[in-house]
Amino acid sequence: MDIEITAFDGERAEEADLLAYHRVVQSARDVDLAEAVPIAYEAVVRSVRLPHPGLGRADRWVARRSGEVIAVAFAYFPDGGNEHVALVDVTVHPKARRQGIGTALLEAVLPGLRGRRVVEGLQVVAGGAGERWAHALGFRTVNATVMQELRIADVDAARWDVDVPEGYRLETWSGAAPDHVVESYVRSKAAMHDAPTGSAAFHHPEWTVERVRRTEEELRRSGRDHRVVVAVHEATGEVAGFTELRLPVPPNREAVQQDTGVHAEHRGHGLGLCVKARMLRDLVADDLAVDSVITSTNADNEHMVAVNLALGYTTIRSMVDVNRTAAPD
Repeated sequence: MDIEITAFDGERAEEADLLAYHRVVQSARDVDLAEAVPIAYEAVVRSVRLPHPGLGRADRWVARRSGEVIAVAFAYFPDGGNEHVALVDVTVHPKARRQGIGTALLEAVLPGLRGRRVVEGLQVVAGGAGERWAHALGFRTVNATVMQELRIADVDAARWDVDVPEGYRLETWSGAAPDHVVESYVRSKAAMHDAPTGSAAFHHPEWTVERVRRTEEELRRSGRDHRVVVAVHEATGEVAGFTELRLPVPPNREAVQQDTGVHAEHRGHGLGLCVKARMLRDLVADDLAVDSVITSTNADNEHMVAVNLALGYTTIRSMVDVNRTAAPD
């Protein structure tokens, strides 16, 4: 194959290369995620210049044939207890698939994984071409998730009229967590360690105040508005549960519902439903430029899937995570 594979520096890339990068990503989405909201050029440029907040450093590569970008790849190097994992994604333009290009790109990426022992791919369409390709290269499916979407105009907002359980109060913020609550908020995020993740290598990180502040700063630099609702236990003043949402950056109008967690000793009171409902009410009340909210939930987390359905989400697709060792025997 007359294929040239090179590192890709989003900061220094010329507009023609950025346009080509976007073209590969969107063309693949048109085939693999036909019902998904198109990804704007501006969003792709932002993603290659500003790594995804909270996932560590990102390296990127492109594959060219006769000078044309036909495939792209990236690797994230997370920390917080995930120093053994590299999160890798390979995307090939549909017209160039089944020609060994994705395999060649992956093989070129592997030596640059900074000593990470496990290569993991997240959010691969279940049963799709990507999962079949991964299996052929020695990857195994290690986790299953469902993608759910809430289209605001299609949902009766009365679903979100949820009372706050007795003994709790709600607090909200946008951007940085207030100083008076940040330490308790950090402790509450440990609830995510109970969330099912199958046998995936990548797990929810160990949170500290420093890590929270670093992620908040990364979000601020990327132009993403990060919103949080917490349930505070009145008797102790401790955060008992939380939910987080990232607003879209225009022209995108799709928000992303992120982690929701409730401490084990506070479960059974409906706090998860309560904080998520408040998030949606505020989203509408503040008249933000959002048409829909999308979220990913572990397929084994039947309780949270049911909470989302009660709020008006619909399940739109099944996804899997795949992994293998970086240097298989």
